[in-house]
Amino acid sequence: MGKITFYDGVKEIGGTKIFLEISKKRFFLDFGMNYKKRNLFFEEYLNPRVANGIGDLYFLDLIPKIKGLYRKDLVKFIRQEGVEELGDGKEKDFVDGVFLSHAHFDHSGYITFLREEIPVYTSKITETILRAMEDVSVTQFETSIFKFIRRPAVKTYKDPEYYGTHNAVNISGKLTFNSVNVFSYPVDHSVPGAMGFVFTGNEGAIVYTGDLRLHGKHAKDTEDFVENARAFKPKILIIEGTNLRGENKSSEKEFWTEEKVYERARDVIKKTTGLVMADFSIRDVNRFMTFYNLAKENKRKFVITLKDAYLLNAMHNAGMGVPSLNDPLIYVYLKKKKTGTYDMKKDYSEKWIKKLFELNIKTVKASDIRKNEGDYVFVMRYWDLQELIDLRPPKGSKYIHSSSEAHSEEQEIDEWRMNNWLKKFGLYPREHIHASGHARKEDLFKIVSEINPEIIIPVHTEHPEEYVNKFGSKVKIVEEGETISF
Repeated sequence: MGKITFYDGVKEIGGTKIFLEISKKRFFLDFGMNYKKRNLFFEEYLNPRVANGIGDLYFLDLIPKIKGLYRKDLVKFIRQEGVEELGDGKEKDFVDGVFLSHAHFDHSGYITFLREEIPVYTSKITETILRAMEDVSVTQFETSIFKFIRRPAVKTYKDPEYYGTHNAVNISGKLTFNSVNVFSYPVDHSVPGAMGFVFTGNEGAIVYTGDLRLHGKHAKDTEDFVENARAFKPKILIIEGTNLRGENKSSEKEFWTEEKVYERARDVIKKTTGLVMADFSIRDVNRFMTFYNLAKENKRKFVITLKDAYLLNAMHNAGMGVPSLNDPLIYVYLKKKKTGTYDMKKDYSEKWIKKLFELNIKTVKASDIRKNEGDYVFVMRYWDLQELIDLRPPKGSKYIHSSSEAHSEEQEIDEWRMNNWLKKFGLYPREHIHASGHARKEDLFKIVSEINPEIIIPVHTEHPEEYVNKFGSKVKIVEEGETISF
């Protein structure tokens, strides 16, 4: 008999941690950070204490309390407090691996806390993105998967024991674990490299969608996944439902295609005489190419930040269909750092920045852009708003917000603050032009109908009851920590 335990990510969006036991093998399907729960206790200047190992997360119930799952360098801190529930990190392997669906931290972030010997099965693209993000960031306690600092950090960074890593196993197609077969399929999402999975064992087939959509540029990937999943005649379908919004809320406003984003952004940029600022995640390759192509169409230079340039270079080298940094259209923006004088040796000394400069990238400063702001499309976002002080965009400039709207109290505060900046510099109201990374309700229902499982289990949604309204008794709404058998 197989079992599935839902440790997190039910009746809410994010934090997915699903434990699958099938034919004597045990896997986690994602192991993400739950932003909503985390934000009950932490914020920008109030974070889990690294000096307490995994203790803060344990006592605040932000991780599953499972013995033998976590890094021994972290659990020893709570053992010093007399807590032995998580073991000592030396137990026999509790889990045979983590199947990571994609690079977003609400699915991947807390893998950092797992024992190093637990393999992470994911796509090469997902690994590439996560590694590049870690290279350009100060090592983050909660989200460093492939380069984390062992605790306590009493050694120096030059000591090989200072850093640890989780090893990625890149997968494509079929993978076999004794009597268990795992089939991985690419799906369309707002970040490249996303996958859905089918697990087959003596107990039958289990399908896990991860996050996916049918209205993106690579909808065919999702369609192929659905067709393949249906062929297994699955017992259980575990499916996301981000865009289920309850019976009284319309979701039609959210569902633009990337083509519609292109058309609307083209109209805005064509009419803009000043600087165009576009706010979107560089990891969204489709959105990147939309604005890159619009910059080319309007004979504007395309400006990205140093961190975005590093990630773009990694994605280009991985064959993700994005231009190289030597593309004549692409310029890299130099922020004021350290001395504030643009001293190339003192201000940009990080190893990853030096690697960028070795590629002979074309750089641009705010003073260069100010000379003729109508010549540029600048990819910037909330954390870059201070650059408006140096850019001082002229009348006729536009700020295009091409990301999802705020859906939490913290994000609403950020949005309020962003609007204050935009008002100060004559950029309000902003243009909101966005296509969701998640399937709309009608498409979710279509996916379920075509796969036709015996049981439907909604995750990654605040409104699982909408599946019940559509599919009735086939739907099983689970509670956090609940185990179902099959």
